[in-house]
Amino acid sequence: MNSNICPKVDKCPIFLENVLSIENAAIAYKTLYCSAGEAKYKTCKRYIVANIAGSCPANILPNSTKPVEEILEQMKKSS
Repeated sequence: MNSNICPKVDKCPIFLENVLSIENAAIAYKTLYCSAGEAKYKTCKRYIVANIAGSCPANILPNSTKPVEEILEQMKKSS
């Protein structure tokens, strides 16, 4: 796989489940994170959380202001 593209993009719920109601938002996230190179997609909160926990809630966006620890704690509480 091309290292400039996030390896998780094809299965990312925010694109597959139409979490983003505005198509331009999906395009913007893909441009800014998913296909902007390894250094950029590794800053995506979804990528980080999924690598730690195995998955990420669909409502978390790549640029979420929530700290990773808070997202993980919320996931733990909801399971």
